[in-house]
Amino acid sequence: MAEIDADRLEALEDLVLLRRPIADAVRRLREFCWDSETDYVTLTRRDVGRVLDAFLDRQLNTGAVTLWADALESREDIGFESGFEDGLKEFIFTAANPAINEPIDVETALRWKTALETQTAP
Repeated sequence: MAEIDADRLEALEDLVLLRRPIADAVRRLREFCWDSETDYVTLTRRDVGRVLDAFLDRQLNTGAVTLWADALESREDIGFESGFEDGLKEFIFTAANPAINEPIDVETALRWKTALETQTAP
C-alpha cells in the first residue's frame, strides 16, 4: 500500500507543481480516486501563482489553466494553505468552470494574483 500512496503523492505533485505537462499529469492522476482521508499535498498561493505566471508568460493557455483547475477541484486528497483556503478554493472553482464564471484572461489572471497575495477575493 505504501507504494500506491507514493505513486499518488507523485501524481498529485506532478500536477500541482507543474512538473509534467498538465494533460499528462491529469491522465496519470485519473488512476487514483478522488476520495481520501489524507491530504497528500497542500495547494498554496505559490502554486496558483506559478500557474498564473505561466499563463501570463504564455507557457499555458486558458484551456490548460482550466484543465489544471478542473483536475484539482473537489479532490479530497488535496489540502489548502492555512489561512487562504477560501481564496484558493474560489480560484480553483472559477478557473475550472469558465462557462459559468469569467474565463481566465490576462486581466483576470492579474486580479487573481493580487487577490491571493492580499488574501481577498477578486
